[in-house]
Amino acid sequence: MEEVKKDISMEYINKLYRYMKKDSSIEDFMEKFHMNQTELKGILELCRIYGKNVSVIEKNETLVFEKSFPRKVITTKPDLNPTDLIHTEICVVSDTHFGNIHQQLHLLNKVYEEAYHRGIDTVLHCGDIVDGNYLNRPEQPRQQFLHGFDEQAGYVVDMYPKVKGIVTKYILGSHDETHYKNGQATINEWISRCREDMVYLGQDSAAININGVKIFMDHPGGGSAQAVSYKPQKRIEILESDYKPKILLIGHYHKSYSFVYRNVRGIEVPCFCDKTQFQQKQGLSNVIGAYFLNIYSDNKGNIQYFEPEEILFRPNDMWDEAGKDKNKVKKLVIQ
Repeated sequence: MEEVKKDISMEYINKLYRYMKKDSSIEDFMEKFHMNQTELKGILELCRIYGKNVSVIEKNETLVFEKSFPRKVITTKPDLNPTDLIHTEICVVSDTHFGNIHQQLHLLNKVYEEAYHRGIDTVLHCGDIVDGNYLNRPEQPRQQFLHGFDEQAGYVVDMYPKVKGIVTKYILGSHDETHYKNGQATINEWISRCREDMVYLGQDSAAININGVKIFMDHPGGGSAQAVSYKPQKRIEILESDYKPKILLIGHYHKSYSFVYRNVRGIEVPCFCDKTQFQQKQGLSNVIGAYFLNIYSDNKGNIQYFEPEEILFRPNDMWDEAGKDKNKVKKLVIQ
């Protein structure tokens, strides 16, 4: 029972921590969560216990939150000045599977809203934007409310979150590729033509440089291994040293896992589609959520501090009915 209580507390603290914006008013926060000063002190102490550095300072005669992150973790320069580091914060999502009856667009919208409030300007999508059309899976059409290229591509153009200041950079995955295999129709062609805020980087994989930090986005094939770390580590092992990134982002597996291996920081990115009939038959687990990455690097692109923040959703957050997600979710537009 103690372990269960601890998990619940951690989840609650994670939620509150996301609302503790830098320079945001303490008074507004306490009013939003119906909290008194004693309760706030307890929450701040729990944040400290769980490794989240947040304090209260006075600014312009108002009490506000102040978040601090350790700037040095791995460095060969013990006298490195933290002010010389470049701070980059990005959001990473994957496997939205638009068109599947188990898609979770309303949760994707929540993540984009959070990214907007954090001032993030880049979201990376690691593939399988749509559910595609597998001709060798006769059960798939019954698991979809959008069929064929036109319906699925149009849905992405119309419904994918559109937020001022945020550019989504994406690769295509195995489900997206089925449309090309079936009729040489590419989702990226239509998305990039119709949405200036969505930038196509490549099929299955792409390397991207953000503030000097090399990031490799990967959407592999095949099933996942029993050990969640096995396949990500194998992906790193096959990378040539000259092309090895600082960060490896992996979609496809619908898992959530962060690790460091051979000096590469790896993230298995969760999905935004609840467990499908295919996954049930294969006995595959399914994790829904996203990552916010805080990266502190020097002017050569070397990472000095890396904080992956895992955002996961619980079963009671899901919408299982296709009609509910299709008919009740409005397109997120923040101008």
